[in-house]
Amino acid sequence: MNHRSISIFTGCAVALLLAFPAAGQMHAHPSPTPASTTPEPSQTSIQGTENASSSHADQDETAANLMRQASGTSTNPEAAPMPMQMFRKNDWTLMLHGSAFINQTWQRGPRGADKFFSTNWIMGMADRKLGGGHLMLRSMLSLEPATITDEEYPLLFQTGETAHGSPLHDAQHPHDFFMELAAEFMHPIGTDAQAYIYVAPVGDPSLGPVAFPHRASAADLPQASLGHHVEDSTHIAFNVLTAGVKIGSFGGAVSGFHGAEPDENRWDIEGGAIDSWAARVTFDPSPNWSGQISTGHLSNPERLEPGDIQRTTVSVSRSAPIDGGMWSSSLIFGHNDKDQGKSNNAWTAETVLQFKEVNYLTARAEQVDKDELFTDEDVPPAIAAASFSVRALTAGYTRDLWNNRWIAGGVGGNVTLFQIPSAIRPYYGNHPMGANLFLRLRSAGGHGAMHMPGM
Repeated sequence: MNHRSISIFTGCAVALLLAFPAAGQMHAHPSPTPASTTPEPSQTSIQGTENASSSHADQDETAANLMRQASGTSTNPEAAPMPMQMFRKNDWTLMLHGSAFINQTWQRGPRGADKFFSTNWIMGMADRKLGGGHLMLRSMLSLEPATITDEEYPLLFQTGETAHGSPLHDAQHPHDFFMELAAEFMHPIGTDAQAYIYVAPVGDPSLGPVAFPHRASAADLPQASLGHHVEDSTHIAFNVLTAGVKIGSFGGAVSGFHGAEPDENRWDIEGGAIDSWAARVTFDPSPNWSGQISTGHLSNPERLEPGDIQRTTVSVSRSAPIDGGMWSSSLIFGHNDKDQGKSNNAWTAETVLQFKEVNYLTARAEQVDKDELFTDEDVPPAIAAASFSVRALTAGYTRDLWNNRWIAGGVGGNVTLFQIPSAIRPYYGNHPMGANLFLRLRSAGGHGAMHMPGM
């Protein structure tokens, strides 16, 4: 896709975003009326509905905007579920939430493999009023360097980063132990407007949608999206500095950061010079909808592949309550324009539908250009140098089995079918597929609630 095509596509996306208000009015649902308005002495529940930010009496709009952030300064729709525990300690509001999958995967075909592993993260946040605004401190940690052995888990057609000094293919890398260490200050600058500064030795610049581990539409999918390294892979970047504003439904932010992807030592904080930039515009016309357009210049992001990348992403997300649950969906487009090598595109559509409180249907459809599947193999030059369009369709189901004050647990599974070009069938087989069975643990509070013991 050339620059003219990107401009046309971005123009269409802007037109789509401008149509959001009508869509939001058509699909808006009134907030459910609780059976009792008197909370238990030790616990208050805030439902993730269209009025989520206003339902907590102690939250002003600045604090509500900070709490919406899912990864760096990216946001799911306001109505999206965010189960977490909240506490008060003097002037601080403390928050804790996380997710973990204990997963068995089977990747079928000549290049597939089986593995038992866990993907996981936990985030702690602390917020307080300061100087007329709010200061929020965040830390996000993952034990994946320990729970994903041998530096990878099997995932057919996945590429990006390295393991054992070689480019990864048909496998996903673990996330770093330090996924985010950040401080952010947000201050009102007028009626319905705020400005903010985000500083993170490890964090997420203003590029792309919410990363897949934190995206509401991917909450019950344990595996990474195949478009991860075209859409949202900068969610772990080093020395991130972001400045932004939010004015009503619109937002804008710019970032500077170190562009190189994490190395194979997943336990450290690597640092590096600020040599890359990103800019993002957001539009949230209603609590149910959120859209973003972003672009960024990544300086030498790949460890073993020279050259810079100009990444452009467009995404639209929707979350809305339904009878007995919540429905969250996203449509994401990403484009990597490489100054060396082939440029590539990725499309992702995904959804999770909760019904009868404890049931979740999941789906993800993808079309991704892959040009790194054979970089370290003895194959014909026409195969080694080619880019292949891969399509994948994932469908799954999860059921909650228990939900106590702290943890909600469920079991589930999914199956992925692939459509691939005939040129690579000799290497992958005619019918490659993947399957996962998992135990899912996450913060309690219901799918879309925040519990505040002792508030």
